[in-house]
Amino acid sequence: MKEKKELDFLQIFTYFCLALALVSSITYMIHTILTVGSILDYIISIIGVILFSCFAVLFVVSSMFAKEKVQKILIIIGALLLSFYSIFQVITAFIKGKDRVLDFTSMDITEVASWAEERDILLTQIFENSDQVEKYKVIRQGIKAGTPSKDVKNIEIVVSDGPSETVKTEVTSLIGWKLDDVLSYIQENHLTNVTILFQFQDDTPKDVIFEQDKMQEIRRNEPITLVSSLGKEEDLKSVTLKNMVGMSTFEVMTYLGRNHLNYKIEYGYSENQEEGTVIKQSIRAWEVINPKENQTITITVARKNGISIVDLSKMSATEITSWASKNRLKVEFQEEFDEAIQKGKVISYSPPVGSTMDIDSTIQVVISKGPLRMIDFTNLKQFYQWVEENEVSYQIDYQFSNEVENGKIISCNYAKNQIIQNGDTIRLVISQGKSTIIPGLIGLTKEEAEERCKKANIQCKYLGEENGKVIKQSMKEGSNVAIEATVTLTLE
Repeated sequence: MKEKKELDFLQIFTYFCLALALVSSITYMIHTILTVGSILDYIISIIGVILFSCFAVLFVVSSMFAKEKVQKILIIIGALLLSFYSIFQVITAFIKGKDRVLDFTSMDITEVASWAEERDILLTQIFENSDQVEKYKVIRQGIKAGTPSKDVKNIEIVVSDGPSETVKTEVTSLIGWKLDDVLSYIQENHLTNVTILFQFQDDTPKDVIFEQDKMQEIRRNEPITLVSSLGKEEDLKSVTLKNMVGMSTFEVMTYLGRNHLNYKIEYGYSENQEEGTVIKQSIRAWEVINPKENQTITITVARKNGISIVDLSKMSATEITSWASKNRLKVEFQEEFDEAIQKGKVISYSPPVGSTMDIDSTIQVVISKGPLRMIDFTNLKQFYQWVEENEVSYQIDYQFSNEVENGKIISCNYAKNQIIQNGDTIRLVISQGKSTIIPGLIGLTKEEAEERCKKANIQCKYLGEENGKVIKQSMKEGSNVAIEATVTLTLE
């Protein structure tokens, strides 16, 4: 009795596992059909999943007739493995489908490069000047945010290169302006070469501009000099020094100058701070400084060493983009066919490994498109378009042929799908149609010449006396010419 109950339970559990395997397999098939992207992926996935589902159905049906206990246990194990596989595939596809392209707008390029590298997506960068978007931040992107990342192989992003320094702007009179308003004006108009001097001026309040050398339309990077008042010398007050680390050189010079504090600038290497920003100050923040004591503050400004070019030959385009972004370098990719280098691999790059480059410099990288193969073309127009698009060298020769129609291809030194060697030339021979031999016509009458021309399949044109004999022919006897060619005969 106990053994019968065990068999009944085993039978029920077997049917449950088979049902689970059948349901999960069909769910996997339906999910795959609904979510596959490209046509090729669709066809491959559909064939695969239908075969898998047919196997699952046959497995379930055949397993229902098993009687032995050992068979049932093996069927339970097989059904559970089948179920787990199907469920795992659905969950994995669901998780992948949840990963979508982000809105990169205003993100730093290094963040975008890291995101793309993790998903093996090629990131193409285009740099563009922008007054609104901070340098190295993304202005716009080629792939819409929300697109499933599994469907994306390449993303083009437009990155801010900061304001253009060569744009012209009208500089208004700043005389009488307060210094803080002038600093805002400089920032808003992206003026990059402003020098502010500070002088004591008894009749002008402190921090007010009283002199300016240019009031006209200038380029943003042209020099402008302003003079700001320090007020009366006897009104100088002690200053509680602020933390200047992270400030730009211009901001620090303005801050120290308006407080009549002596300073000197040194330069030091920094991996973290942007070039031109303060990384250290000799007197700590919050200390009180008396300008009348002429104490000198040493300001250390970040200056990055040149970026040393690593070996890029073993990197993918995605890895190169990520490395360059992190080092504040730009990359320009070009693609070329190469029969020796695998598609997607680096053919060459410039400057070479070990070279030193400044920040914002551009690396030129040539990526292989793999071998170029000869196409199967049906007319010369199609051939010309193909060689032009792929910058292939070619040479065309012409020859007569009694078998190949005029204008058709007699031969080509490359067969369809054959790999074209780097720098090689494709040579075509084009038919000029059937040919004939120019007969000797000198000394013949017009009628005799006409008869001989007809036999040779050429046209005759006559000059001179109507009833005379041929004294000259325009084409030499024995010349090989196209049929229906015209020869001019002079009669006398």
